[in-house]
Amino acid sequence: MFKKVVIVSIMTAIFMVSCTDKRKQSDIVASDFTLQDMNGRTVQLSEYRGKVVLIDFWATWCPPCRAAIPRIEKIHNAYKDKGLVVLAISIDQGDWDFVKSFLKSYGVTYTVLKGTDDVLIKYRVRSIPMTLILDKNGNIAKQYFGFGDEDEFERSIKAIL
Repeated sequence: MFKKVVIVSIMTAIFMVSCTDKRKQSDIVASDFTLQDMNGRTVQLSEYRGKVVLIDFWATWCPPCRAAIPRIEKIHNAYKDKGLVVLAISIDQGDWDFVKSFLKSYGVTYTVLKGTDDVLIKYRVRSIPMTLILDKNGNIAKQYFGFGDEDEFERSIKAIL
């Protein structure tokens, strides 16, 4: 019985390794999307090819997301003139007037988009905050889950700007 368990475990491990995506994360092109910003303007991700893009999935009801807003705003202000674009994708449902008011109270100046189920599925968003940094070719250079580290974000952005 023990031998069978060991053999099945080894075979499962071999199968899992053979099924994993062997591409580097930077070889994965971010899925294009078209979303509306808080003012109803249409924004398409592919419009930003040639720029470094920080995509932040967040919600007003998420404490770590709220804590990250000042950090993202600081990074946005420091690097927007050097080729960084910040696109925050809100997964809030319902009252967008509340979201607009929330953003105003936090002094957000970067672009905030209304998320859709389709985009959440494409990007496999299972928890928030989730932040992606895309290189100038639209490839996913870095992916962060949770609040993250401001210095690490900055190092990643500087490295690909």
